[in-house]
Amino acid sequence: MNFLRSLIFYFVFYLWTFCFFVFFSQVRFFTDNFIISLSNFWSKSVILICKKILLIDYEVIGEENIPSKGPFLITSNHQSAWETFFFTALFKGSVFILKDELKNIPIFSGYFKRLGFIFIKRDNGFSSIRIINRSVSSLIEKGKTKFIIFPEGTRIDPEKTAKINPGFFAIHKITKVPILPVIHNSGRFWINKKFIKKNGKINIKIFPLLTSNYQKDKILNDIEAKFRSSSF
Repeated sequence: MNFLRSLIFYFVFYLWTFCFFVFFSQVRFFTDNFIISLSNFWSKSVILICKKILLIDYEVIGEENIPSKGPFLITSNHQSAWETFFFTALFKGSVFILKDELKNIPIFSGYFKRLGFIFIKRDNGFSSIRIINRSVSSLIEKGKTKFIIFPEGTRIDPEKTAKINPGFFAIHKITKVPILPVIHNSGRFWINKKFIKKNGKINIKIFPLLTSNYQKDKILNDIEAKFRSSSF
């Protein structure tokens, strides 16, 4: 049944995604708010398709910890593509900080640009951090408040751990944007790079905000400990 559900899901997903973004392809004519609404609607529709066809549901713990105002940096573990859909829906109008290879994905690239997504070359080290900090500061001045980064840098098997990149702390320290830690176990059901997905409930936990009162080692150790506990 998992194979059949996955087959139906991918057929519906790709057909729906292609039709949606072709119909709304003229992004240069849209307002920023309309583009945010479109991306939010599409993301919610994908989450609904996952729920109805793949039988992948979710539960959010700690939603009350999401700030109602002011900029913040969502710092999450990364296990699958599912959380990219979900975070777009949960954190409406958010800006993703992603690896440079993703910026030219067909259909999506125009939306990425208009939504203000920040793309970095991971091998560039401090140069990339400077670019991120300038971009984050500029976007905050334009009214953006939610930024999403995956410090592990790539999707990690839920049974494994990876050393996190401390670049997120540099962003936090220089821009003074507080950190909102988030963990999940999406990889247990949306299995990365596998055609067949498993039905079940993804758990997402949102922790209280970390402010500039914390030192680097404390924040890095805290985030690493949270990521290690993402098996739930």
